[in-house]
Formats: sequence, structure tokens, C-alpha cells
Amino acid sequence: SEYTKNYMKLPNRLEVVSFISGFALLAFELVAARVLAPTIGSSTYVWTSVIGVIIAALSLGYWVGGQVADTRARATDIIGLLIVTAGTVLLTQLTYLGALRWITEVAADPRLQAVIVSIILFAPTSFLLGALGPYLAKLNVVSLKTSGSRVASLSALNSVGGIVGTFVTGFFLFGYVGSRETFGIIIVLLVAISWVILPRYKPLHRAVVSVFLLAALFIPSPSLPGITDIDTPSSHYQVIDFLYKDQLVRGLTTGPSGVQSAVYKDGGSDPVFWYAQEISRLTVEKNPADILILGGGAFTLPQYLAEQLPRSQIDVVEIDPELEQISTDYFNYNQPSNVQPIFQDARSYISQSSKKYDVIIVDVYGDTSIPFSLITKEYGRAIEDNVAPGGAVIVNIIAGLSGPCKEALGAVDAAYREKLPHAVYAREPGSSERRANFIVSYSRKPIHDTSRPELPRFKGEPYTDNFSPAERLYYNCQTVQ
Repeated sequence: SEYTKNYMKLPNRLEVVSFISGFALLAFELVAARVLAPTIGSSTYVWTSVIGVIIAALSLGYWVGGQVADTRARATDIIGLLIVTAGTVLLTQLTYLGALRWITEVAADPRLQAVIVSIILFAPTSFLLGALGPYLAKLNVVSLKTSGSRVASLSALNSVGGIVGTFVTGFFLFGYVGSRETFGIIIVLLVAISWVILPRYKPLHRAVVSVFLLAALFIPSPSLPGITDIDTPSSHYQVIDFLYKDQLVRGLTTGPSGVQSAVYKDGGSDPVFWYAQEISRLTVEKNPADILILGGGAFTLPQYLAEQLPRSQIDVVEIDPELEQISTDYFNYNQPSNVQPIFQDARSYISQSSKKYDVIIVDVYGDTSIPFSLITKEYGRAIEDNVAPGGAVIVNIIAGLSGPCKEALGAVDAAYREKLPHAVYAREPGSSERRANFIVSYSRKPIHDTSRPELPRFKGEPYTDNFSPAERLYYNCQTVQ
């Protein structure tokens, strides 16, 4: 019969399904973490929650799928599993913005937020993809003599699919399409692969469901007014318009806790935020020949300094090359002739560079936390090698002189003090010493500036590349007002 012929072809088809399901799982996991970034953040805590929930759901799916497959190993069930899985991905795509807004209202702890919303949004799809595996294995085993190789081939192809999904999503999809569109690609793959299994089984019913799922992809994406979401291979950004001190500004964010860069909507080029104003003032006063800026943001600070110091050479190290185009499109950036973008990790650059700078500006933040590699003893020694004689390092630090944020300030400060022992600071006017933007200047020699007090020394040794608990330090500081 026709069904008998189709069942004879199942083994090769099952391997294709295993490959695609592996691709879908890893692509889904990467998008899952990406969609949480604007609302909850992209810290290790968030990644831990996403990965932990997905693995837990997969494990439960394996167990349930195995129990059911032992009682009814039917190829038609695989069709149903693939279609329902595509439906759960669609549901995630349509509801994640609402779920994220809801979770911020009912839970304050970002770790709890990430776990709860991951269970709601990502566990169902992961459970179903886990349940698919035992079904594939049961149907692929035709003899005890070859059971090991049959199961191994499915596992290998599933892993290869996951590898391909990881690289395609991270290196390609995030660079050309957004998170919502990547969800759509996963849905299309799952629907398409469902037709590989017994393609002539109830074709009309399957066609109706498939068309419905694919048509739902064109439902307009819900969005908030004044917010533009941008995905790049490195990060998820939001460009937002808002009022700041009674003036309309445009800002760039990478998470829920702060705006990294901003410009005035009327075209003014002056720095918007106090910390950028203070960094600019200190730098212009020194009139340096060579400036290094670690952290480009929307390139607002480099452009302003280039205007004020046209004879200075300004090197800007930024890990995400897409930010230059974002800055051009949304932040009126027009690269000055004396600005040289260097698209590289900040720590990597200073470890390899032999150039000496009169001023090094450090403003490297992921949301409101500094990467762990930039608060270690080894980092401090590397950056000192890039400071010219008589030069200074100017650092933007979000932390505090007292309370839970004091430990974060002490950790960042300790990284510089071994080689740059003299430090003075300014704190944003009107802010609490428990948590604020601190602009700290470090140098080898005493700094004679009566307008800024010396930064007190903190107890404790600097952290190292081996142990640098940046996540814990900034988590404790995050909710301090």
C-alpha cells in the first residue's frame, strides 16, 4: 500500500527531522535570551535562567515522550508534535512583549523575572522538542542488532543541527533579521519538515493548519510608540525617544536599567547626560594629542570631542561594528576625520596595543554593569601600559560610596590602583552617594584639582581574571536608589 511504501522511507526522513529539530532548538534558545534583554537584561543570570528552564523542559519532554512512544510509536504523532511545536513558537512570538511587561509588574528580582518568564514563554516549545526525540528513536530502530547505530545517527544529526542552528542564528540571522523574524523562520522550518513524514496523510487537514500557522506570521508585531528595536550579531538595542529635563532626546539602550548614549532631537551636539558632560570637560581641559575611548555607544562622545579637539586623534574601541551604522541612522553621527573606529573587544585591544595615549576614557557598560574582564588586576596592568607619561585614565563608574554599591565601586577602583595609585572623583550633582555615576580620574602622579576630592582607598585586593564576580556585585547594587 501507499502507507507501507512511505513507512519504508521513514528512517532517512526521521534523520532529517532530527537535524531540523536540533537546529530549531538552539536557534530558539538564542532568540529566547535575546528577547529578554530589553526588559530583563542580558546578564549571566538571565542566560542561566533561560538555559536552565530549557534544559529542565527538555528533560521532562524526553521522559514523557519516551513513556508515550513505548505505548504508541506512530509516525503520525511526529506530524502532530511538529505542528503543535510550531504553534507554541508562534504563541511565544505573539505574546512575549506582553509577558515581559507583565513580569516586571509582578516581580522585582531580575533572576525571578527571568525564571518565571522563561517557564511561560520557552518551556512549552522545549518540552515538545524533547518529547520528539524518543519518538524518532523508537521509529528508527528496526532491529536490535542495529539499535545502537540507529539511535546514534539520530543523536549525531540532532547535535549537528544544533551546531548549524547556533552558528547560522548567531553569525547570520541576528545580523540581517530581528528576533520576531527568527521565530518565524523556526516556525516555517517546523511546518515544512512536518510534511516530510507521510506527506499524503490527511493532506487537506494539514494544509489548512499549515496555512493558518504561516499566515499568522504576518500579524503585525505589537510595539510601543517611540521605540525602535534593532538586532545585531552582538546585541539587542532599543532606540527610544523621551523627555529629559524638559527636552526631547533620543537614547540608545541595551537593557532595562539605563540609557547608554543620547542626543537632542533638535540636532544639538552638546552631551545630554552629566557623566558625558563631565568626561568631555575633563578631556578638553587636558587638550590631549591622543585619546582612546573604550566603548563607543552611539558615538556621541567621540563626535563631540572631535568637534572640541580637532587636532586630537581619537581612537574608539567598540565591540559591535553595527553600532556605527546605527549611530549614523539614528544619532546624527557623521564620522569626523580625526576619529578612528576600532571594532574589537576593549580588553583584547588594550592587551595587544603598544600605543600610548594621553587620555583613556573607559565607559564600557552592558546595561548598568561593567564586564568582569574590565575589573581585574590583569586589566589594570594592561591599561597602564597604554597610558603615556603624564597621562590619565577617566572612568565612568555606576556604584556607591556606601551601602551595597560600595563593593562594586571598590572592585572597579582596585583594578586601577596598583599601577595608577592617584585618583580623584566627581559625583553627579543631586545624586545619592549610595548609587550614582562617578567620574574617576586615575594617574601615576598626584592630581591637583581642588574641585574634586580624592577617592578613598577601599579594603581588599583587586579581583583577577580567574575570579571576578561582576554579576554578583552589580546585582546587589542594581536596585539601590
